[in-house]
Amino acid sequence: MPTSARKQREIAEREERIVDVALGLLVEQGYIGLTMDKIAAEMEYSKGTIYQHFKSKEDVVAAILSASGEIRAKLFERAATFEGHSRERMGAVGVAAELFYALYPHHEQAENLVRAHSIREKADSKRTEFCAACEFRCFGVATGILRDAVAGGEIEIAPGQTVEQIASGLWSLYVGAFKLRDHGRFLEDEYLSDPLPGLLRNAQMFLDGCGWKPLSTEHDYLASRERALREIFPDEARRAGLA
Repeated sequence: MPTSARKQREIAEREERIVDVALGLLVEQGYIGLTMDKIAAEMEYSKGTIYQHFKSKEDVVAAILSASGEIRAKLFERAATFEGHSRERMGAVGVAAELFYALYPHHEQAENLVRAHSIREKADSKRTEFCAACEFRCFGVATGILRDAVAGGEIEIAPGQTVEQIASGLWSLYVGAFKLRDHGRFLEDEYLSDPLPGLLRNAQMFLDGCGWKPLSTEHDYLASRERALREIFPDEARRAGLA
């Protein structure tokens, strides 16, 4: 292997390890507890070495978000390959969202941090742009499936309505449900801490309200969900305890 290629690989591996260590600190100690000094101490590097890769701890948080954002985008893109009618494919995207929230619970915390202007401006712009691009990829998967549904006559868009509005409405159900889960754990509320049953029902009610055929009275979408877990996400389902 040429020296330059080996050097680039070593740099990438070191950055990946820094991100892994920083993620552990973020989960265990929160944003305030995450410092460049602690990252350096954990890795037995000098702080200067950490700064060679990341210009600030905000930049590290953006790198954490970039890594998990890429994973989420790939999960959504895999979901879109699910064999079935368009509403089943959208259901598979919902499965991808479930698995992602289960396997990467830190993502929302990092996402909320990076959305804050005071933090975003201290991170490398290329990282924050990459984070936004990953989110756009996810949204693009959902709107793409909806456009397929429109083209196939499985859903009719009402006057003044757009596929983006439907996709964002469905997305908000999932984001809201898992925010409730986090609050429920804090409040020790059994119903809120397990929002999945309610989320699945609410998602079907929402899509029925949009008139997306087949309606939930005409098709077993829970069976489609189980098939997506089994056929598209067997490894993730096992790791999340959903297999």
